[in-house]
Amino acid sequence: MRGHLLFAVLLIAISSIGCAQAATIYVPDDYAKIQWAVDNAIAGDTIIVRDGTYYESITVSKQLTIKSENGSDNCIVNGGGSDVFTLEADGIRIEGFTITGG
Repeated sequence: MRGHLLFAVLLIAISSIGCAQAATIYVPDDYAKIQWAVDNAIAGDTIIVRDGTYYESITVSKQLTIKSENGSDNCIVNGGGSDVFTLEADGIRIEGFTITGG
């Protein structure tokens, strides 16, 4: 009986190795720029962008969800005359932004 219990505990420990859970990253709390959050995220993560105006062009090359915390009236991304979001992967979700300057 004791051997079976030890085996079960070992099996559970081994099966949990390498199982990554999707993370939630906050801009600007965790990273000052949306692009920095994208660069440090892994596929499946969600990036929440707090209210404000962000001046940047963002390239996304992995499956992520990027959304404003409180909707497009409160979160603006200004591309400064270039592309604001460049999407280079399938399954990317962008939600709740006002896009300007792009």
